Amino acid sequence: MKRGLLKALLVLTEFALLASAARAQSPPSHAKIELIADQSPPRGNARLQAGLLFHLDPGWHIYWQNAGDSGEPPKIIWNLPAGFVLGPLEWPAPKRLGSGSIIDYGYEDQVLLLAPIKTPMSFDYESRENVQFVADVKYVVCREVCIPGNAHLTLTLPISDAAQAREWHEQFEQARRKIPKPAPAAWKISARAAQNNLILTIAGVPPANSVTFFPLAAGVIENSAPQLLATDRAGIHLTFKMSDQAYGPPKQLKGVLILDGTSAYRIGALVVSK
Repeated sequence: MKRGLLKALLVLTEFALLASAARAQSPPSHAKIELIADQSPPRGNARLQAGLLFHLDPGWHIYWQNAGDSGEPPKIIWNLPAGFVLGPLEWPAPKRLGSGSIIDYGYEDQVLLLAPIKTPMSFDYESRENVQFVADVKYVVCREVCIPGNAHLTLTLPISDAAQAREWHEQFEQARRKIPKPAPAAWKISARAAQNNLILTIAGVPPANSVTFFPLAAGVIENSAPQLLATDRAGIHLTFKMSDQAYGPPKQLKGVLILDGTSAYRIGALVVSK
């Protein structure tokens, strides 16, 4: 049996046991979640942004949209008033979690997941008419063990407390700075498969001491394998080991590239096989 398949079976077995134990014991979730909103997002965005603000106990984490080798990202079912339209969830740049043969992608301490919302033209913040948003959230929070949790959250707008509105606006401002930006147009991005490796090449990238790639799709690269960085006149070259679970090279490589642990960009390229 391939190592990747064995790893997956072990993780699934662990989650089944933990879920059963959680239902029986109802342990604390180690995560507090708030449904909050920004009534004054930047121009060009939706007229409203909602968000799920996770407060995590020290040492505990939740998962990015690609969880990595174990876990799963939060799942949200929204119930919005008529005429309000939800946009795609926006995920801040993740970090690598874990060690050894199990590497996950996710968040520690605190994270705000953003949800842009288009409002009906008739909606007016100055109106006294209240509207209510509802979010049912399922998530997994992990440390040495993983615990499934859920939350039923409600939010009423407009926000009547001005101090609360300012505090939430600042939370959104901080979170927006962590959302990966589109790759600059000057970057030339390509990807190729070579034996059991994928090689990502980017020309035009500013000098960086560290470069980390987070694939959007699961099962593309071996998450625990080193990402080998090389630099020459053509740009940077990042080499990944293909996942043991993959049946061949992917058609495209899409994900988030983080330079020096701070600057995050969304990138993608078709994969050329040789």
